Amino acid sequence: MSEQNSNIIGFIAMIVSLFAKKHHVGEAVAYHCLDKSGAAALLINHYGYLHTQDYDQVVDDLSDYCRRHGTSLS
Repeated sequence: MSEQNSNIIGFIAMIVSLFAKKHHVGEAVAYHCLDKSGAAALLINHYGYLHTQDYDQVVDDLSDYCRRHGTSLS
C-alpha cells in the first residue's frame, strides 16, 4: 500500500471517529451515514484539500452535507 493511501485511510478513520463522537453514535453508524450520503466519497476525492483543514470544521461541514442529503444523525 502506498504512503498516500495509508494517509487517506488514516484521515478517513479520524474523521469518522470525530463524526461519531459529535453525534454520539458508534463509528459503524457514523460511517454508514457518511457513505449513504456520498460524504465518504468526498473525503477520498478531496483528501488533498480536506486534510489541511481544521478537523472539527470538516466534521461540521460533513454534518451539514449529510443533513442536506437526508442522512442526518441529529
